[in-house]
Amino acid sequence: MRQRALRDGAPSEIGLVLSGGGARGAFQVGVWEVLRADPRGLGGLPSVISGTSAGALNGALIAAGRTPSEMLDFWLGLAERPPVVANRGFFSSVERALGKLALAEPLRGLKERLRSFRMAAHLARKHAVFAQSGRLAALAEYVMTARFDAVSRLLDEVHTSYLFSTEPLRARLAEAIGGWALKESDVKLAINAVDVRSGQVVRYVSHPPKKHSDSDDSHYEHGPITVDVILASASIPLLFNPVTLGGRELWDGGLLVNTPLAPVVALGATRVLPVLVTSGRDAHPHAPLGFGDAIERLADAFLENAYNSDRKLLLERNKLARLMPDLGFSVVELYDAIRPLPGYEFEAGSYLYFDKTVLRGMYEAGRDAARAWLAAGPRVDERPGHPSTVEELPTAERSAKIA
Repeated sequence: MRQRALRDGAPSEIGLVLSGGGARGAFQVGVWEVLRADPRGLGGLPSVISGTSAGALNGALIAAGRTPSEMLDFWLGLAERPPVVANRGFFSSVERALGKLALAEPLRGLKERLRSFRMAAHLARKHAVFAQSGRLAALAEYVMTARFDAVSRLLDEVHTSYLFSTEPLRARLAEAIGGWALKESDVKLAINAVDVRSGQVVRYVSHPPKKHSDSDDSHYEHGPITVDVILASASIPLLFNPVTLGGRELWDGGLLVNTPLAPVVALGATRVLPVLVTSGRDAHPHAPLGFGDAIERLADAFLENAYNSDRKLLLERNKLARLMPDLGFSVVELYDAIRPLPGYEFEAGSYLYFDKTVLRGMYEAGRDAARAWLAAGPRVDERPGHPSTVEELPTAERSAKIA
């Protein structure tokens, strides 16, 4: 695999791509601290930044000129004073819906009640109902099989779409970036979100993209990057409230573009460095999965697949640019992603684990990963298959990377 320094004297614009990942965003702060100071890395600000969700928060803070120390303080502040409020409207809707279901229950037909009784009797024999765990298992199976109609009616009666409001985060974020919108700068910033109604990716960019046809078919909005734009990119569906901008309801961009490569190309980057918060490999591939482990692996697999799809599109685009130069496409160098080193274990629920000790651990993991990435290269990613990991390096190179 070819090695090439990010800054080697050749004229180039460097694009930094920051993935989503909830609380794991603290990892990116550690990466940024190392890359910012090391001449083998960025050695200063990148030309272009594209971020989604947690990456949108970090991208905005970097573009606002915040130091790594100030960025870490921002993340630790989220742990100390969680900037969310439970949506009472959600729980009020659930309460009313349960009341309606209770009133309607005696009116169910005899045939339906007999069927439900037979199913309940079957489950009582099937599960050890003398134990609380058995009763809970029987109840869960009963609701999901014999009475899913009640679940469906309950969901229809909940007239709000989120559990928590992120309104308190607006003022905190405005304070962190120095206003309700980012000040103009030479750094080109892209923030990525998803339209709730259409499912289209919407990219908010501080500078006009050079060529839409040379990037992707997403919708681009050129203008100031506001606090609400950043919040929209971080609005995890169902958990947080969607943000309305320009007549659109917007959700977390991580749904479709968790590692948004296309905008940095559209904004003129010729060298692209992704920073991911997923390791790409399970630290214990042969150990039995607990429920928390399964949730983490499910989220990791979803985010890894999203990155690999975008990565393959960029590599194929480079092939087209070389084969058909008359199209005017530029060849873009994609570097191996910086990601957590093998063996680093995230806590169960780490995407939402806003604890100071955990966040500091993620930050230190980012510093370690960036140092290892610099020691191993940097390497240009040109392989057509799955992105490489540390385990796939030659032994000598792997040792240098981990040292």
